[in-house]
Amino acid sequence: MKSKLLSGLGYYRLSKQRRKLLTVILFGSLIAHLTALLILGSWVVIKSMRDEETVFVAPPPMKTYEPRKLEHRVKVQKRQRSSSRPAMTPRMVAMRPTDFSLPEIIADPKVVKTTFQPKFRAVQGKGMGMGLGTGYGLGGFGLGVSQFDFFGIRGRGDKIAILVDISTSMVAPKRGGEKGYRSVRRRVEKVIDALSEQALFNLIVYADASSAYDKGKMVIASDANKKKAKSFLRGFNTNGDYGLATGNLSPSDIGIRSLGGETRLDLALTAAFEQNADTILVISDGLPRVRRPVVVTEQQYAAHAQRVAEWNKKNGAALREFDKNRPPPVYATKKVWVQKKKDGVAIGKGHWETRRVQTNRRSRPHPPGGPSTVAFWTLGDFKRHFGLLYDELYKKRGKKQPVLHCIGYKIDDSGSVFLKGLAKTFKGQYRRVGSLD
Repeated sequence: MKSKLLSGLGYYRLSKQRRKLLTVILFGSLIAHLTALLILGSWVVIKSMRDEETVFVAPPPMKTYEPRKLEHRVKVQKRQRSSSRPAMTPRMVAMRPTDFSLPEIIADPKVVKTTFQPKFRAVQGKGMGMGLGTGYGLGGFGLGVSQFDFFGIRGRGDKIAILVDISTSMVAPKRGGEKGYRSVRRRVEKVIDALSEQALFNLIVYADASSAYDKGKMVIASDANKKKAKSFLRGFNTNGDYGLATGNLSPSDIGIRSLGGETRLDLALTAAFEQNADTILVISDGLPRVRRPVVVTEQQYAAHAQRVAEWNKKNGAALREFDKNRPPPVYATKKVWVQKKKDGVAIGKGHWETRRVQTNRRSRPHPPGGPSTVAFWTLGDFKRHFGLLYDELYKKRGKKQPVLHCIGYKIDDSGSVFLKGLAKTFKGQYRRVGSLD
C-alpha cells in the first residue's frame, strides 16, 4: 500500500540519495511541528490555570414603591424638614432641686403694653415667625398695613404720619374760629381711632414751630397710644392759646438751610421722613412761609438807591397832595390777633385782643422796597429739599418713596396750588375741603 502511494508520487523514481534527503526533511518537519504544538499547548494550559475564575454576581433587586406610597413618603419628609418643632437640648436632671444650681441669667425684659392680642391658626409647613422675639415686630405677624379715611382720601399704610396745621389762621373767624378748628380736630381723631393696632403711627403738629407726639420714632397704634396722641392734639388752639412758638423738632442737616418762618410744614415733613413713614397725611389752610438766606451784592444795593431817587423825583408832587388831603380818621372796635415778631419771625405766644382800629386808613404811596436778604421757600425748594432727604433716608436703604396726601382746609388758591403740587410730587392725592358739617 505504502509502496503504491510513494510510487504514485514518483518517490521510487528518484535516486537513492534524493530519497534519503526527502525522508530526513519530512521527519524533521514533523518533529518541529510536534515540538511547537507541545510548547504552545503548555503555555495555554499554564496561563489558564493562573487566571482567576470570573464570577458573575447578580445585584440585589431594587426596592420599588408604589406611586401612592412614594408620594406619601415624600410629603412626610417635607413636613418633617419644615416642622417648627423645637430642637432637643440637654437637660439637667436631679432628684432634689438642691443637687444643682442654675447659671445666672442676665436679661432686660421689655414689657409691651397693648390691647392687641394676636390669634394664631395652625398653618401647614409654617412656623409662627419671629415677631414676638423683639417686642412687637410687624414682620412676625405680617398684618401691619392699616386702612385710613383722611377727609375723604382713602388708602393703606404701614407707618403713617399725620401732620396737622395748628397755626393761628386755623382758628381765624373766616374758618369758623375755635368751633371750626374743633371740627377739624375731631376728624383727625377719627382717623387715629380707625388705625389698625398692628400698624405704626405718629402725630405731628406745626405752626411757627413743630412738635411730634413721639419725637424719636413711630409708635404702635394701640389704644393707649391713640388716647395719648389725641390728648396731645387737644392741647393746642384752645382757650385763647393759639399757634405754636416753640417745639421739640429742629431742622435737618440734610437739604436746604432754613431761617425760621411761619407754618413750618418743612419741620413736620422732615420729621416724618426721618422716621421713615411710608404714608404722610397733611392738613393745612395756607402756604408755608419758610425763610431762606439770600445774598445781596453791592451792585444790587446801588441799583436800588438809584430807583428810590428816581421814584421820589417823579412822585414828589403826588406825596404832597396826599398829605394835604388826608381825611380825618374813623375808628371802630374790632377783635385782632396780636403776635410779637422779630425780623418777620413770630416770638412767643400770640393772643386775640379787642382794640379800636382805624377803618378808613389809606396807604401813603411809598418808594420801591430794597433788595431783601430773606426769601421764602417755593414749591421747587420743597421738592429739592425732600428729594435730598429721600435719597439719603430711603433710596440708600432700598426703601420706596413715601406717599403724601394733602387736604386744603378752606384754603386760598395759592395754597391750594402748592399742596396739590406737593401731593403730586410724592404720588399722593389732594382734596380741597370747605366744610366739615
